[in-house]
Amino acid sequence: MAKKILVVHGSPRLKGNSALLADEFTRGAEAAGHEVTRIEAGRARIGGCLACEYCFSHEGACCQQDDMQDFYPLLHEADVIVWATPLYCYNYPAQLRAFQDRMFCGIAKPFGIKQTGLLLCFEDKDETRAEPLLDVFRVNTAYCGQESIGEVVVKSVYEAGAIAGNPGLQEAYDLGASLA
Repeated sequence: MAKKILVVHGSPRLKGNSALLADEFTRGAEAAGHEVTRIEAGRARIGGCLACEYCFSHEGACCQQDDMQDFYPLLHEADVIVWATPLYCYNYPAQLRAFQDRMFCGIAKPFGIKQTGLLLCFEDKDETRAEPLLDVFRVNTAYCGQESIGEVVVKSVYEAGAIAGNPGLQEAYDLGASLA
């Protein structure tokens, strides 16, 4: 059965390495018959959560009128969410963190996303630099009761296009194509 997959790209660099990982994942998932929608969270206008709990008294609606208003319906339709991101200071970029924080309203009106995955790339040659972000991803996956479809982690890429020829691109394609 075809799944609705939401790929949330967290980099402000639209044609960078994480974008290429997202492209390959999308190609694989679409080849397997799934519907993929991509959000460019790294370029979106999204304010952080205000912790006002407006969403609890307004059926999951957020009081902030920014680009998240366009994304909430997509979150409610998605079966799978995949985070495509570079590593910034051992974590997700601030733009992606704002997106994730604003998903708080999903507690008041649950999204129903059953599966999640991670496409991560970073400049450092030391793969342990990614451990803090991987820990956050895994803790959030467990907290949300989601099944992880997998993680693609690519180190030693920074300049746009540096990922060309990297086996991580095939891993991203294979991850998308493997979804049942």
